Parts: sequence; C-alpha cells; structure tokens
Amino acid sequence: MGMSATDKIIERDALNWLVRVNDPDFTDWEAWEDWMAADARHADTYWRLAEAEQDAVEAFRTAPARRTPVIRRGFALPRRAMMAAVVGVFALGVGWIGWSARPQPWLIETAPGEQRTVALDDGSQVVLDGATQLVLDRRNPREVTLKTGRALFEVEHDETRPFLVQVGDTTLTDMGTVFDVTHLRDGARVSVSEGQVQVEARAGRALLNPGDSVIASPRGLERRSVDVDGMDDWREGRLSWNGERLDVVAQDLGRTLNRPITVSPELATRRFSGSLNLRGTSAMQKSRLELLLGVTVIEDGEGWRLEP
Repeated sequence: MGMSATDKIIERDALNWLVRVNDPDFTDWEAWEDWMAADARHADTYWRLAEAEQDAVEAFRTAPARRTPVIRRGFALPRRAMMAAVVGVFALGVGWIGWSARPQPWLIETAPGEQRTVALDDGSQVVLDGATQLVLDRRNPREVTLKTGRALFEVEHDETRPFLVQVGDTTLTDMGTVFDVTHLRDGARVSVSEGQVQVEARAGRALLNPGDSVIASPRGLERRSVDVDGMDDWREGRLSWNGERLDVVAQDLGRTLNRPITVSPELATRRFSGSLNLRGTSAMQKSRLELLLGVTVIEDGEGWRLEP
C-alpha cells in the first residue's frame, strides 16, 4: 500500500529538518523539538530517514579532503548539541542528497479582481481567482499549497504521481481530474467536476466524485452537491451556491468584489442557493445582493455588512 498524502508531507518535512540541523548556523532548536514532539510520526520518520543513509555516511567518511569536527576533551556538549551531533553524522551523508531534493518554493499571487492561468511542467493547469496566493515547488510541480483565495485545477493524469494540494490543515490528493478549491477563513472548500479527489482533514476523510463538494472546517466535513457545468462560472463574474452558509457566501463575494464583506451573527448560518451575476456598478451589485439574498447591505467603511 502506498504512502498517504499526510505521510509524504511528514517525510518531506523530516528531510528538510535533517538538512537544516546539519547547517553550522542552525539555531532553531525549539522549533525542531516542537516539530518532533507534535506527532509521534515526526520523530519516527526523522530517525528512519537518518538511519537509512548510513551507507552514504560511510562513503563520505572515506572521501578525501573532508573536514572532521573535533570535540575537545573535557568539554561537555549541551543536550541539544549532543542530539545535533548524532543527527549531524547522518546528515553529512544525506546533506547533498537532501539539498537537491529540498523544495524550491515559488509564490504566484494575483491582485484583487485579477485572474491568471498557470501551466505546470507536468501538463496540468491552474486558474487563479483574484486575491489568491499559490505556492509551487519548482522541483515537484505536483505538490502545491493554496495559501489564500480560490483556484481551479485541471490535473494531468499520472498513476504513479498523485497531485497534492495543501489548504491549511487539509490535504487533497488527485490522480487526474478537474476540481475547484477555496481557502476559507476556517477551512477549505473542494468541489469536483471530473475524476476523484481524496480529502484528508482533521475532521476526517472524504472521497469526492463529479458533482460532489465538501467544506472541511473545525465543525467537521460538510458535504453537498454542486452543478458541474457551473463550477467555473466565477471566471465570468458569476457565483453559484447550493445550500451555502451566508458567512461563506460573504467570503466569495468579498474576493470577487474586492471589498470586505461581513455578515451579522444572526445571518451567518442562514443557507442560500442560487447564482449572482456580479458585473456592473456598485449600486447594481448592492441591489442584486439585497434582492436575491434577502438582506440589507450596509456600507461599513470600505466594505459592506449584510444585515437582516
């Protein structure tokens, strides 16, 4: 059985820590210890990777012109330094391997109201909505992180290399499909148009098929159906929802209209189904919102507030 998306991320992070700890200028011991203690799998993976490279260590020991660290007699190493010395022996062997495998992040950012299409080296394509930040890895185009905003993914099929999308604490695994992802304030929303997407979140797991959608948040996994044909309508200025909470609707509106939009507490959990064309003037937009959402739109500084 292959590794899960979470295990792959832990292994990648463990390798990064091995390389960092081997850096003579490394000082971030507290963060390293916190990461090791956060999950038992972290320490297990860390030491497994270190021990797996003993052959490389032996090769480096016999290589000429290599400086060897010297510890003076009578000098007591601090606990952290002693741990680092153990790690360092292994990391010397994996350092050059780890360095070549380390992620090379590449941030793509769109301004509010801007849309951008990015073609990846593997043939996949990502369409970014306005006010969106996407982090790519130049060495592995099939692992991306959606930091903010919304993106539509059209993934090239590859059975041996699943496509991974990280959205906060939620990991999406895809083998070749079309799906839409939104980074929400307290979670992530995923909708599938073609193929399948595996969603892994703290609240649980879900397998999404065409027409399926889920919001992963501290409240749990909230599933619903979506119109496949209208999933990318936001590219043309039209937003569609099916039983969506108004606090989530407000986030979509704010990103599209480039203004902060908040919802009064008594309206936050109200559900809305329908679509909105957001083209036109500010007055036209407010009028449509009030009519279709059944709310009053109040100007609140630079933003709007939705009230009963």
